[in-house]
Amino acid sequence: MPTLQMATPDFLDNAPFRIELSVTVMAPIEACWDLLADQASWPQWFDGMTSVAATPWIWTTSGEERVVTVGPLTIEERCISFDAQREYAFAIIKWPLPTAKRAAEGVRLDDMTNGASPRTRLTYIGAFESTAIGKRLERVLTKQLSATWKTALTELGVQAAARAAAKTAASSTPVSATPVRGSN
Repeated sequence: MPTLQMATPDFLDNAPFRIELSVTVMAPIEACWDLLADQASWPQWFDGMTSVAATPWIWTTSGEERVVTVGPLTIEERCISFDAQREYAFAIIKWPLPTAKRAAEGVRLDDMTNGASPRTRLTYIGAFESTAIGKRLERVLTKQLSATWKTALTELGVQAAARAAAKTAASSTPVSATPVRGSN
């Protein structure tokens, strides 16, 4: 499996080939962030991801690593940006395709809440320095990754909204009081 050159956080904005798309979801930013940081949750909302092996399971800082399986591909990744409720990004350090010299992907979060309706804009950024083969496949990669990440971020929003609603319901459930009977 080819080892890629290590990408840094600024590569997300300066890469020679970039893919960017945004989805606004009806979920609080905190709940969206919790799902991004929890590596074990990814196969639940990222269609096609069948396994994740991460150290640790809940990422808290740059440098942490994971190995994911998406479809037939096994990919090794390292966290390069972990800014709570703002940016989550990872460099792809090994992947089985000869299409990139360097690659990183990330999600940026923006709180778009208006009044009582929680909203979060989730922006996917795919950043690549393509090989000669990869340059010929950039259109295909754009189409595939855009569709995959749009579906994934939309599902992340659905699950984040459900978790937030369940948490709110649990915290607002009244505790029943047993009346104290006094003697007359």
